[in-house]
Formats: sequence, structure tokens, C-alpha cells
Amino acid sequence: MSNNEDERINIALKYTNGDSDKAKMMAMGSMFDVIVVKGKFTVEDQNTSGVFLAFFNFIDEYISAIESVIELNDAFFSKTKVSDNWNTIYKNIASYEGKEKLNSEKLNGDLYNFFIQLDVWPHVQKEDVNNLAPILLDIIKECFESLTVDCQIDFEKTNSLELELAGIEVMVPLNIENRKRSTEISLDPDSPFGKKITSVESQAQFIINGSLIISPVRGKLLSELKPNEKIYVLLSDKDQISQRVLDTYKSRDAEGNPRPFLGKIVSVIPNEMDKGYIIYIVVAKGIFVKIIEEENLKIQTELSEIEIKKYDDNNSKRGLTKIFNIAMYGLFILLVLILIIILSMM
Repeated sequence: MSNNEDERINIALKYTNGDSDKAKMMAMGSMFDVIVVKGKFTVEDQNTSGVFLAFFNFIDEYISAIESVIELNDAFFSKTKVSDNWNTIYKNIASYEGKEKLNSEKLNGDLYNFFIQLDVWPHVQKEDVNNLAPILLDIIKECFESLTVDCQIDFEKTNSLELELAGIEVMVPLNIENRKRSTEISLDPDSPFGKKITSVESQAQFIINGSLIISPVRGKLLSELKPNEKIYVLLSDKDQISQRVLDTYKSRDAEGNPRPFLGKIVSVIPNEMDKGYIIYIVVAKGIFVKIIEEENLKIQTELSEIEIKKYDDNNSKRGLTKIFNIAMYGLFILLVLILIIILSMM
């Protein structure tokens, strides 16, 4: 086996969860794990056009990468065919030197966010042009706030190894070993507790860290939370997945700092190795937030937030009513005083 083949296999191991047989198949080009959505579009009223490649890992179900270019003319659009090989299109994107090239990072982020929010996976996995094309047309219209949009797409299969060799920054899913390490506690995987943890974490492709929002007065105890309830979560880590989730939910303040957003509970597991609870929250397809709390805290849920707002609204209304009553009482006294003065002058 040549050094080049060895290198390809070693890279492929990252994308096959360490399975050497699958890595060899990927290295030989006989195993695919990525569907590429190749697209091009024009925005007529803005004299703008673009080309994009969206790489969907259909085995582990996550978005590997998105690459694009935008320009203030249609030259690149005209010469690009969506039926071209994805590698050819990517080389053209990477080497594009048009004088009127625009920043495509925002488009990459917008596409990523819409793909998650609209759950385009069923159409991508079936390579269903008829259903995905109108969705992408609407996405481009939304991204550029225009109705004069034309969009064409096509599909192609490849593998993560080829993406990395092409120079694309590919997102890598957590493997089982990493998931076990991510629990931050030492446990026996064959114990009932260990099996609970493994069962939950095996459902995720990515597990990121987060924290809960405490609400001592109107919050709900961790021990009372149930699966599918929505609670507020805060992401503060700087890893790529956390940043993309924050962008998806538009959960940043004016300075770009993370803000809390709602996620759905997957499981709340009593921590049998220590104390407190281990909470798993799904925030996007295949992405879980894991939080370890040592106490049975009251935390802010979607319902408690509604109650807080109602309480604040009621207090505000009571405050306004009180101010109105005082004002009317003062006006009444003033009118009485004016009447007394008038009568005394007669």
C-alpha cells in the first residue's frame, strides 16, 4: 500500500468512527457519506448572482460545510452549470477573483440557518429536486429580500475525505469515545446508569456544553421537568457548533454576546455518580446541549417566562391604573378648589 493510500485511509478514519474497513472503502472512492446540493441564483433587481455548494452528511445527518461566491454581475453564474462536478465548481469558487465579488459569509450562515429551521433533510436524502428547488428559491428571496429571484440546483454524491483533500473545512461528528469522555464523569458503561447515558448520547451527532437560566420564584424544579418541555439554555463556549447554533437562533445581543434561547428537553437523568442531574436538550437536528447541575434548582421554562410576562404586564397595568386614579383624584380636588374660589368671588 502506498504512502498516499495510507494517508487517505488515516484521514478517512475521522469520518468512519474509526472503522478501518469503511475508511479503506472511502479512500478507494467506493463509500459515500455526503450529498452535495449544487446551486446557482440571480437576483435581478439587485444585479446580483451567486453560486453555492452545500455539503450534507447523509449518514450522520449534519451539514458538513457550505461554500459560496456572490458577485454584482452574472458572469460567474452564466458560466457555471449545476450539472458540473462539485469539485470543479468548488475550485472556481475558491479561485474566483472577480472585481465585484461580495462577502459570502453571511449567505453561508443564512443558508445553514434556513436548512436547519426548515428541515430540508428529507428532500436532500431523496435528492428530490422538485420539492427542494422551490424551498431554496424562497430561501434566496428571504436572504436578499427580493422577489425577482431565479435559482437552479442539482445533486451529487461524494465523501468527507474528498472534501478535506479539496481544502474544505469539514465539520467532524463526535464518535462514541468522544461522547463518553464528554460526560465529564467516570462511569461503568455496562451499569444501568452508564447505559442510560450512552442511550441518550448515542442519539446525538454533536454534544455541546451549556448552562440553564435560574428562576427562583416562578421557575420549575429540575426534578419536575419532563421530555419535550421547552426550557431556556445559554451557550458560552467558542466552538464552531455552539457559534452556529447561536447564529441559527439569532441569540446574540448588540455586542455579539450569547443570549438565552429555548431548547427542548430530551432527558433529565439523576446523577448517580455524584449528586444533582444531567440534562440533555436538543437545539437542532443531531445537536444536544448537555448540562450537569449539582442541585435541584428552579429554572426558567417557556411557561415560567409566560407567567413572568403576565405578572409584569399585570403589575404594569396595576401601576398605570394607580397613576390614573391618583391623577383623577387630583383633578377632582383641583376642580373643587376652582369652584370654591369662583363661588367666593360672587
